[in-house]
Amino acid sequence: MVLSDVEIREAIEQGQIAFDPPIPVDNISPSSIDLRLGSTFTTFPPDPTGFVVEVDPEAVTGIEQGLRRFGETTNLNAGEAFRLEPGAFVLAYTLESISLSNEFSARVEGRSSFARLGVAIHQTAPTVHATFQGQLRLEISNVGPFRCVLRPGMTIGQLIIERLGMPAATTLKSRFQGQQAP
Repeated sequence: MVLSDVEIREAIEQGQIAFDPPIPVDNISPSSIDLRLGSTFTTFPPDPTGFVVEVDPEAVTGIEQGLRRFGETTNLNAGEAFRLEPGAFVLAYTLESISLSNEFSARVEGRSSFARLGVAIHQTAPTVHATFQGQLRLEISNVGPFRCVLRPGMTIGQLIIERLGMPAATTLKSRFQGQQAP
């Protein structure tokens, strides 16, 4: 069951869902929470070593090490912007770090205003599991014809909170648990 704004506020007040920094009241809509974009962006040059790099996802055990090796991470200062070119892909964190209790899971979804420009904020990873803690890392791509300006703090997506039928009996065991922007 998707939580309404009333249920979202109650869950936040009871500490079952937490955000750091806190979510502005205006960011809670009737059935979702608007998430803001952080200031850390990781881009990937077309040929990072001068050779074509081929990745076999089933053979990769250290995806984060590979991303650090081939990616270029930039932290923007206040007032700076990131320009996402057509055909480009970037990893970026949400401004908020979130914490879900064992009673809730969530889905990250894009915003229609970005979608109409051809910008998606996740590829195939919208699920935020119960007991997750950390910043969400977005996989942002631009399949539209226009350069899109992304600014830290702008509303980039929405989090849809769902109540589990029963509280989860285990804590999430994931390499992404506790992730934070560098």
